[in-house]
Amino acid sequence: MTVATALKHIQEPEEINNQSDYIAYSKSVHDYSPAIKRLFDLSEDYVPGAERAFQEGKSAVWCQGFNYQPALLYALDVLPVSYGEMGRYSDKEDMLIAEDFYQFPVETCSMVKCAVAQWHKRIHSSTIKRILGNASSCEPFNLAFEIMRKYGYDVYNNEVSYRGPTVAGDRLEQLVNFTIEQMLDVAQWLTGERAVPEERLRVEIARKNRLLGKLTKVLELRRTRPFYMKSLAIILTLNVGLNNYFGKPREYEEAIDELIQELENEPINEKDLQAVIPLVWAGGTGQEFGIYEAIDLAGGALLGLRSAPFRLYREDIPPLESIARWVYENSSAGAGVYARNVLDAEVDRLKARGVILYGYIGCSFASVDREMWRRHFHDRGLACINLEGSFQTGAPTGQVLTRIKAFVELLSA
Repeated sequence: MTVATALKHIQEPEEINNQSDYIAYSKSVHDYSPAIKRLFDLSEDYVPGAERAFQEGKSAVWCQGFNYQPALLYALDVLPVSYGEMGRYSDKEDMLIAEDFYQFPVETCSMVKCAVAQWHKRIHSSTIKRILGNASSCEPFNLAFEIMRKYGYDVYNNEVSYRGPTVAGDRLEQLVNFTIEQMLDVAQWLTGERAVPEERLRVEIARKNRLLGKLTKVLELRRTRPFYMKSLAIILTLNVGLNNYFGKPREYEEAIDELIQELENEPINEKDLQAVIPLVWAGGTGQEFGIYEAIDLAGGALLGLRSAPFRLYREDIPPLESIARWVYENSSAGAGVYARNVLDAEVDRLKARGVILYGYIGCSFASVDREMWRRHFHDRGLACINLEGSFQTGAPTGQVLTRIKAFVELLSA
């Protein structure tokens, strides 16, 4: 289906079959907002732009693209390129590469299979050949890293950084020191020197704190203007852009500044405030963009997210220590209770009427957290829906879209 055809079916986003058309569709829906269209442009060019920069001589590495990695890598003058963003370029052929050539079981998480297939397609090209893994991701990804090492990629997989729900005191200090050592190991792997330029890292911490404040402002402005920025736009801006700036920190911050100005100039519509169904999104955010569009069309708005900015980096301590402490004080610290606390805060802040729990087929690790969160919110008397979807490109299944629509419509009754 062409973009032009897709745009004729504004009430039927499930008929759009690829992610490029979803973004073109979303740009047309946000035609009134130069800032949001600019953010979509940055998102579209993230991976292609990073690969162009690498070919022009810029140091770059495939990585998770969140947690401590972006600030550290930017300070080392290395471009962080999130391998999770490769999913939008994947299709059934990629699944077959992972399953037939590399013998991944069919039930393996589709995100892992997408990454493996995309790296496979790049083996003989002049693109980024370094992968910075994280052993706490999941065992299938750890297997993927080792396979890519065998096929010629330079892989560094740092050790697990996990904070249990009762860890504090001396044990927490040991974890902080451990993570500092891990970051120095990454620096040595990338640059040959076991050191990080302290002033550059301070600049990156200050940038991140500044942007955390600005995105907090965006979320607060969206609360009173719930339909100005649709769900896909905020998912990409917050869950991807705020983590790694789409590889272009200056351009990303300029777009956020422009967005804040637009939101502040947008009058508050009381009818929108009465009609909106505030929702909190929990779990992963894959490439099934049609899910977000279905939420919007049913009258819902993703106003709260698990990754909502809520804690700044400390600027009164050495920068490596600041990053390490931030890792262990945030929702991704390890135990699911840390993320649940963020979700609780988002539900209360927004007076949310429902929680959408989303994960990838084959990811048994995340499914445990989602089930615990579902039971927690059920006990709180809050409506939840637990969805499993596929990570690779393409439209969501009709069943998933039907469940989303029914859930939001039920909340509106």
